[in-house]
Amino acid sequence: MLSYFSQPYPLNTLLTRNWFLTSAGTGTFIAVFLILFQPFGSAGWHDPYKLSILAGYGGVTFVCLAGISLIIPRLFRDWTSESHWTIGREIVGILFILTVIAAGNLLYSQWMFNNTFSLSGFLLWLGITMSIGAIPTTVITLLNHSRLLRKYATESLMVKNENEVPEKTNVLGSTITLIAENEKDSLTVAVDELLFIESANNYSEVVFWQSQKHQKVLIRSSLSRLEEQISHGDVIR
Repeated sequence: MLSYFSQPYPLNTLLTRNWFLTSAGTGTFIAVFLILFQPFGSAGWHDPYKLSILAGYGGVTFVCLAGISLIIPRLFRDWTSESHWTIGREIVGILFILTVIAAGNLLYSQWMFNNTFSLSGFLLWLGITMSIGAIPTTVITLLNHSRLLRKYATESLMVKNENEVPEKTNVLGSTITLIAENEKDSLTVAVDELLFIESANNYSEVVFWQSQKHQKVLIRSSLSRLEEQISHGDVIR
């Protein structure tokens, strides 16, 4: 199970150049959602500025997300780098984001309604935010990872006979070692078992024949970078 959470995963969009679009889009969605559906008893609350106050929670979300996008990558440059990002870090990052938003909502509510800070109030907001966002975002992260793997599965692999053994050549016994961008993860494959390597967004998928069936491993590296590591004449692009 732990090995699954250490698998590579696309860097959270809040930590990329799309941070502003992600922050603004999420904040807008929260504001529209609260105005239209008015959950958590807000439908029975009467105030001439109610819609503006509800929309303010969307603004809080935007400020929190934008702040995370601008500050966290500068404080934790290595931890948030593309080469080190994994499923586990994605989930931890999401939980951290939800916690920050919960704290922001609490401060906003205190400012708007002149409430005093209390631990119970913070835990209440944290519970509301987590209950709404934690489970769905964790599930979405895991499903998104599986979707990416299926998306970049090749057409040739899909139609290849599962009982078909690749033809053996005169490269029997030769191996190649592919090293990921983090210089820690690597994969060694026998040349006579290698079927192909293809680009998969920010990764490369290595497909080979082993133990009488097709195997595929996702490596965080560009295809051209892996090509430079292969000097065997029988492996061509």
